[in-house]
Amino acid sequence: MKHLILYSTIAGGFFAQSEALDAAVARSREEVGEDVWKRGFSGNARGGATAVLRSYLDGACILPMAMEGLLNYVNYRENIDGNGNVYPKLRIGLQAGNDDQYTISLDLKSDVAQRLIVKLNNCLPGEWVKISAWPSPIERAGRTFINHAASIKDADGTEIPVSADFSTKLKEECTKVDNALRAVGVTDVKVIATAKANKRIESHKELLLKIRAVFVSESERV
Repeated sequence: MKHLILYSTIAGGFFAQSEALDAAVARSREEVGEDVWKRGFSGNARGGATAVLRSYLDGACILPMAMEGLLNYVNYRENIDGNGNVYPKLRIGLQAGNDDQYTISLDLKSDVAQRLIVKLNNCLPGEWVKISAWPSPIERAGRTFINHAASIKDADGTEIPVSADFSTKLKEECTKVDNALRAVGVTDVKVIATAKANKRIESHKELLLKIRAVFVSESERV
């Protein structure tokens, strides 16, 4: 059986896409309101988006799913809406032990997608892996921000390392973007942050396309 798997930044876990999931999300979003919903993960805070969504999920018997199996598919995909807006995606395919096929679909701009890509670069087609992701609170200047961490472990439980060279180069590229904008008088923090975010998306897409080529070549030989 095939399952499309999504990561919920609100609930903090992987869930199989379904009408029941869509309904739980819609009801939660309506109950808490857009302002609260857009704040994202809120832990156990009463009335927060996370607590409300988890309550609806529990009521519908929808549980987070453990993602593990044979890594048989890595791909880049673009979804296009009715207005022509393009949404780049990371797609990961896992063949589970019960023969279920899981396809994890993640926005390329997301923490989880980008953190998985730099690990997928060190994975092999057909390798047994366990993929997980979770909210990771960060304290900065007296405020709490929520990032989302990600992990890929092999069959022995050993963490797959990131591509250190890529991460170092990307950091340098983002610094160049920052410096170039400031050199021409751009000081708006949001403008600079957006430019750096776009650079990260572009770089991770390039790496993802290289990874995809390895998986395509492997499947063609089988």
